[in-house]
Amino acid sequence: MLGNKVYMIAGAVFSVLFVALAMIEFSTGYPEDGLQDLFYAALSAGAGALLYVLDRRQRERRAAALATEDAAQRDAR
Repeated sequence: MLGNKVYMIAGAVFSVLFVALAMIEFSTGYPEDGLQDLFYAALSAGAGALLYVLDRRQRERRAAALATEDAAQRDAR
């Protein structure tokens, strides 16, 4: 689970860096490169968001499995 958090943070960091790079390239007269950097920013933000959603679902499944396991142990007593 720690790995997912690291990837989410890295996605956010890369998004910010790509947006900053795009702003620099737009201001220096390279709009094609700036658009490409914005695409990469959106891609890394999307990847981070996807990992966030998957991490959340994984936690919910684990909590549900633990609750079911606890209920089964209580019923067995």
